[in-house]
Amino acid sequence: MTVVAIIAEYNPFHSGHLYQIRKIREIFQDSGSDLVIISIMSGSLVQRGELALFSKYDRAKTAVESGIDLILELPSVYSNSPANIFAFSAVNIINKLSGVDYICFGSESGDINILDSAAGKIMSPEFEQKLTETIKANKNKGYAKNIYDLFGKLYGEEKAAVLNGSNNILAIEYLKALKKLDSKIKPLAIKRTGADFKSAGYIREFIANPRPTDTPFTEGGSGFVLKDFIPEEAYKLSLELINSGKFTQTRNLSCAIISHLNRLEVPEIAGIADVSAGDAYKIKRLLGFGNCFDYDTLVKNLAAKHISRSSARRMILNIFFGITKEMRLTPPDFTAVLALNQKGGRFLNKIKKTANIKIITKPSVMINDNNKNIIYEKNLFIDNTFKLALFNKDGETGEIRRKPYRLI
Repeated sequence: MTVVAIIAEYNPFHSGHLYQIRKIREIFQDSGSDLVIISIMSGSLVQRGELALFSKYDRAKTAVESGIDLILELPSVYSNSPANIFAFSAVNIINKLSGVDYICFGSESGDINILDSAAGKIMSPEFEQKLTETIKANKNKGYAKNIYDLFGKLYGEEKAAVLNGSNNILAIEYLKALKKLDSKIKPLAIKRTGADFKSAGYIREFIANPRPTDTPFTEGGSGFVLKDFIPEEAYKLSLELINSGKFTQTRNLSCAIISHLNRLEVPEIAGIADVSAGDAYKIKRLLGFGNCFDYDTLVKNLAAKHISRSSARRMILNIFFGITKEMRLTPPDFTAVLALNQKGGRFLNKIKKTANIKIITKPSVMINDNNKNIIYEKNLFIDNTFKLALFNKDGETGEIRRKPYRLI
């Protein structure tokens, strides 16, 4: 077997994702070995600080129906996190599977040498020391902006350009993680086009503003039709979920979020992942004196020069779900099987005895375990709360009863 891993969210699955799968198959078509493509996919919370559009099982099913062989979960405690933690946690799972040959990611650059060089420079002791000094001197700048400015100062603006794209930034974090883990897994970069990485946001906005599915969506004068951005099989599955109301919006939990945050004191908030003491005071002031009575207003008012919208959303969800700094001290020690086909099943059977991480196929096993896993229980709580944000909750069952989707 030649095994290639992808880190993804499929929020939702779109044409760019299918392009990546096809490029991988094209690259290895003459390898002479059986190609297996697996994906480590975000759970119910995604990296930009929101509830996923569809449930993790529905997204995993769509991905397997579209060509992925096995979907494993990146638990929500780690998926709702900044790029460095998100990337390291996912790469750590891949590395512990003990059977993956390559990790493939999309980037605006597509040049693995440029990306790897940037990763090495950022990891150097000199850069890390200067970054600490830069952050202290520029507290009103965000973390990413401080890195970009320092990189440009040390190595020139031309080389710093690689830090501009969001996919480049994640790619560099994946490469940093491979270096930290001293992993033998080989990185593989695929160049993304503008249409690829814009489509997920367009699709989410389209769904957030219901209209007849094939009605053109206009933004900036350009027409948008949902099925133009989603491959045929994924389109059918996504359309079924949309029409049946099996999709979420984070604002559907607005009252619960504001109510819960109002109950907490500053020290409790300050103990939450991604929240500083200053952020905790600001959140309490906004809730008490800032007329923040709904989720969207709180996000808008919390965001500032040094706090991006994504960072604000991640903070709020971490507080709401009780994801503490302590929970993030160690990388995930488990992953769950969400969907697989026959080839994915063969790979799973092959690594079960050699993997250095617990691979869950039945949630009840973890709950009945005498040594309870706090992170797993938190993940289960998040998954069950996720269902409250669905527009249609009919037929939903407790997460403990869910089983992986199998494509026979």
